[in-house]
Amino acid sequence: MPDMKLPSCWAALFLIVLPLPAQQNFLARAFGGSADGQPLLSRDAPTFELAVASRGLSVQRTPRPDTALLSIGDIPLRLELRHERLSGIDLYRIRHAPNSELRAEHIRFTWTFPEAYNESMTFDTGALQGQPLHLPDGKIPDNQFTNWGSLFYNREANLAVGAVLDGAEMSRHARRGYSRFTRNATLQLVAITGNPNMEIILFAYHPRDRKFWWAEWYKLRAGKDPNIPSNFFPILSPADLSWTPGEKQTLDVIPAPDESGRAMEAVIIDDVRQKLVTRVPFTCSLPVTHVSVAVGDWPSGLYRLVVVPPGAAVDPAVNDLNRKLTNIILRPRSAQSPVLYVAPTDMWWAYSTNGGHDYHGWRTFYDGSIGYSPTVMSSRQHRLNNFFYSLYERYSDIHHWRYLDQLARNEGFTIDYATQRDVALGRVRLDDYRLVLIGNHSEFTTKESFLRFQEYLGRGGGVLIHGGDSFAVIVDYLPSLAEPRYIWQRGHVWTHLSDQPGGFKSPALLPPDAPPDAPVLNPTAGSALDYLNVFHTSVGYWIPGSKAVIADASHPILRGMNLKPGDEVPGPWGGEVDFAYEPKAWDILVRSDRAAPEEREFMVDAYDPTPLHRIGVAVHRNERLAMVCGENFPNILASPDGARFREIYRRTLLYLLQRAKPANRENLVPAESRDANLIRLPAPVRIDTVSYDLPAFIDYSDPRWHRKPAPYAHYAVEGSLDGEHWQPLADRRHGAWRGAKTDIFAPAEIRYLRFDGTFSNGDPFTVRNVAAFPAR
Repeated sequence: MPDMKLPSCWAALFLIVLPLPAQQNFLARAFGGSADGQPLLSRDAPTFELAVASRGLSVQRTPRPDTALLSIGDIPLRLELRHERLSGIDLYRIRHAPNSELRAEHIRFTWTFPEAYNESMTFDTGALQGQPLHLPDGKIPDNQFTNWGSLFYNREANLAVGAVLDGAEMSRHARRGYSRFTRNATLQLVAITGNPNMEIILFAYHPRDRKFWWAEWYKLRAGKDPNIPSNFFPILSPADLSWTPGEKQTLDVIPAPDESGRAMEAVIIDDVRQKLVTRVPFTCSLPVTHVSVAVGDWPSGLYRLVVVPPGAAVDPAVNDLNRKLTNIILRPRSAQSPVLYVAPTDMWWAYSTNGGHDYHGWRTFYDGSIGYSPTVMSSRQHRLNNFFYSLYERYSDIHHWRYLDQLARNEGFTIDYATQRDVALGRVRLDDYRLVLIGNHSEFTTKESFLRFQEYLGRGGGVLIHGGDSFAVIVDYLPSLAEPRYIWQRGHVWTHLSDQPGGFKSPALLPPDAPPDAPVLNPTAGSALDYLNVFHTSVGYWIPGSKAVIADASHPILRGMNLKPGDEVPGPWGGEVDFAYEPKAWDILVRSDRAAPEEREFMVDAYDPTPLHRIGVAVHRNERLAMVCGENFPNILASPDGARFREIYRRTLLYLLQRAKPANRENLVPAESRDANLIRLPAPVRIDTVSYDLPAFIDYSDPRWHRKPAPYAHYAVEGSLDGEHWQPLADRRHGAWRGAKTDIFAPAEIRYLRFDGTFSNGDPFTVRNVAAFPAR
């Protein structure tokens, strides 16, 4: 190729745009010639800089290859920088030099993380707070409190880095940033010099365990940091919260630093039936011990896992909350029972991870907060015993599990158990069950779980919800549902009562001054007509000191109990409850004896002074759906005074179960008539079930689908023998109806079927895929 000579102007331009060599950071200037594989000096390391009084540092090497001196122009402050390697972790310690003046100067350390660094871990008052630096939507988590002491992880390069400040005051605020253009995250950490005990430690290492990449650092710090308590270790973490008989599962144990080689046993306890099912011996290895468990043919249910010395006595009937424990659900290989209990594990993770989010900013805005899911460091009341299922440290939900076990044996049926994630992943099929129970306070749900319950109810499935705030918040798991490393809160499902301003009217059952024996005759819906909650509810709180009374003694569930309106249902009622939106669509069986305003949590103009009654037990008129309200209901089940409530609960469950209709019945509607509002059948028939499809009205591919109103239908389903005289089959004029629906009613002989209704957006009312099934 011949030589080419550029014009002088081009040459000048070419010189201008050539990138200048990057200036080496102070560590590279101090140790770059003898890096010896130091990961913080590798190409995978993030960039960083240290400034004092906004000035850069001058580096002076010393005869010792592991030590350098740092100076800052004419400021009489000198720092000593020393490198060492402990337990495979490179440490760079920065202290006042022996001849330095101990003066106060602003010191700022800045990280710049490329996109590969999107995991962090912060030790905060005894708990671990793990979060990505930015979310898939480009935002910084609104509860991110990374600061001095936080760790950061590049999963691609398997490199963990961090900066610790000891012996000096740090700024409570750290400046965080993320650029959607460069895809770099930044973090500025600020402190002040002058304390003779000040030490900044930069560190980096290649973790030996990628899942628990932070474990080695906290083991190294445990012997030196008095804020890491003695009961921090061991940490217990099942690889999956749901096990099934016949598979190999793993319990991950992170032992204390001095426990390498120690013999231990993992003890697995059937917590419902209070039986020890197996002991698995293992030897502790660092940093993480993976205990292999052969899952036996144990009954489906809730299991507790503890770790003890070999042969140590364990009483399965005693739940020692001073001992580390964790929980798993044993699901069946396939459906074995008519009833499925779905443990609200999205709530378990949300309220247990990171020490309870009330302590770590989870509830800042209910939209954008995120928490770490692989391990549970403490409860919402901040105990470091790793448990999942006892929300608010009441430890009472086990009463519900044990009551159900006894009820099933008494009534001659069995119950399978599974997690919300099992439902979301399709590892259990709701359609295989005649009735599904959802555990106490199932506040959080993935979109996948939400839709599966919505579809199940729409096909005529039966659901009994418990406690309050059911399916109120949508969450995602990051990076995926299959790999749940983080749980990301996406916000309340429209419309959540706590989000609404004071002018938003709440649903009301009765006039405020109604006496305890007043019947619920004309409840009002209030402002919520376009809500999206699959269970037609929102959240409130039981009125402190209020009694629960019978509201409708004539309902089939209560018939024969010799009750009358106003009779008390004794028990320690309390906690969050579900409010029934469109209460005309519900039969209210138990309510509070008095009314009080419901304070809303999250808006400045959010106080509604209207006194409202609360629901204790209610059954939906259109769906095979019921609710038992008040988070403290497990303690009523266990109370000596709870006999009446236990009987009402038993009857409610059996009522839902017995109303299940057989599948695979013949559709009596001719194929050519199945998309019509008015249908003529070939001959008179006796039917008790109709199913059909309404428009979905919701674009579930929109990440914000749950945050805004959507159109809905109000309508009635009617039948006739002659096409002139009509009888009601189903009244759906109260409710936000969308998608697939099934109506179950008393057997009726008809030849004509009519759908008469409206859509809230004004479109012509239509139904599709109509099916009518013969009564049995």
